[in-house]
Amino acid sequence: MASYARISLTTDYGLADGFVAACHGVIARIAPAVRVIDLTHLVPPADVRRGAAVLAQTVPYLPTGVHVAVVDPGVGTTRRGVGLAAPGGLLVGPDNGLLLDAAEALGGITAAVELTAAGWLAPEVSRTFHGRDVFAPVAARLARGARLAEAGPAVDPATLVRLPAPVVRPDADGFTAEVLTVDHFGNVQLAAGPPCWRPCRARSG
Repeated sequence: MASYARISLTTDYGLADGFVAACHGVIARIAPAVRVIDLTHLVPPADVRRGAAVLAQTVPYLPTGVHVAVVDPGVGTTRRGVGLAAPGGLLVGPDNGLLLDAAEALGGITAAVELTAAGWLAPEVSRTFHGRDVFAPVAARLARGARLAEAGPAVDPATLVRLPAPVVRPDADGFTAEVLTVDHFGNVQLAAGPPCWRPCRARSG
């Protein structure tokens, strides 16, 4: 398995606490030569759809590497932690739909595992901080060249949790589309593909 020089980190942890630094620290202890790229830590808390959209929009422009994303309202429940392989890199995070659009942006899922291998995780895994205790150490080991298959049992990609399809429907005088994201500059991204951009007229409400 190839090693990677970069790990990207996307979370809803914010910047006021030490959560992001703890993840950086775990990665640095295991893979000190790997550089971490902070994609964003300002995803609105528990907003999985926003995190998924930002991740998918950005990973195609990053170096090939391991991409960790943690927007995880189901932490501490039975939801799985997963690792996904794609032609353009690896993704690590909760099985809640957060990673799938990014995996498609990187060429589609070629393999998936559930992250259960004890030697890959922290000696004691917190119920509420899997970013530090599960996803960061797994990503660091993958970046050093460990094989994804060693992180846990294979998962059928068809069983991965998917977000509900966003609303997009044509109307007589245009179309109705769900807002996916509103960026820092106030630009609105709708869940409508390019065919709607020119012939259709967006309508709020």
